[in-house]
Amino acid sequence: MNKAQYQHLPTHIKARTEEYLTAAKSVSEEWFGMDNGKEVHMLSVQLAAAMMNMDSAEVIASEIANFSQQLKKQMP
Repeated sequence: MNKAQYQHLPTHIKARTEEYLTAAKSVSEEWFGMDNGKEVHMLSVQLAAAMMNMDSAEVIASEIANFSQQLKKQMP
């Protein structure tokens, strides 16, 4: 990432977090109905965190794969 990308990270993270929370809330309500109130809210937050972690893991794996390819190219 370059400096410009780092400067915009807080805005991107906030927007993505809101997207994950909205998606997780929809899934929770679909699975368990809207009548479960507090439980659905907690499940939504946990599900959103899991989605973010999965997204982060994919980015890390991609970077590791790219780095591995670069190392293979440099080896005789």
